[in-house]
Amino acid sequence: MEDCCRYCMPCLGRLWNWIWPEFRYPNVPNHSSGDVIENPATEAARISTVSGDVSVPSPKKRPVQLYAALFDFEARSNDELTVKEGDKLSVIEKRGDYVLAKKLTGSLQSGLIPANYVALLQDEFAKHKWYYGNINRVKAEKLLLASQNKDGSFLVRISESHSDEYTISARSEGKVYHFRIQRSSIGAYFVSDKISFATLGELVSYYQKNPRSLGVPLEEPCAQQRKQ
Repeated sequence: MEDCCRYCMPCLGRLWNWIWPEFRYPNVPNHSSGDVIENPATEAARISTVSGDVSVPSPKKRPVQLYAALFDFEARSNDELTVKEGDKLSVIEKRGDYVLAKKLTGSLQSGLIPANYVALLQDEFAKHKWYYGNINRVKAEKLLLASQNKDGSFLVRISESHSDEYTISARSEGKVYHFRIQRSSIGAYFVSDKISFATLGELVSYYQKNPRSLGVPLEEPCAQQRKQ
């Protein structure tokens, strides 16, 4: 009868679905019988497919990023952290113009440090005065347009859209220009696909000596704004 009704009057499909439901819901586990899922995440880690159960891999833990202190900083309150230039740190979170950081050597203390006193340490880039690590475009422009900087001032920062790439931000004629530094399939650094470099330092050095290739001069690293 069901097949006949569905065939002859398909426009009443909603009625037939109500009378003869197509889907059967699974029985709800009876908690009183002890049939209880103690850890729903464990159940969700397996997905049933036509070819059998497939295990879903656990999400990978994000590796701890290593930072370095660029300058000495003396704590002025119990919330702040005293660091020496070169101290290795892990940054827990950003708080306005400060970061909550933890020392990775010595006392292993944690506390607040001005955000521009630390730099993400990748391939020893933090040793360069022009390397400003993980700052955004707005912050870079603010630093470069500050009174202590002039045309030719520049910095290198981590790209906001690609964490494995970088950006040169340079001041010229009172404006700030940004140039994306990309990575090739073999790890070389380049701004133009006409020439690439084995290291970030080599790329910066080349454009300092050949400003016409970039279009703006790279004369002096951006002057760091220190907290008083």
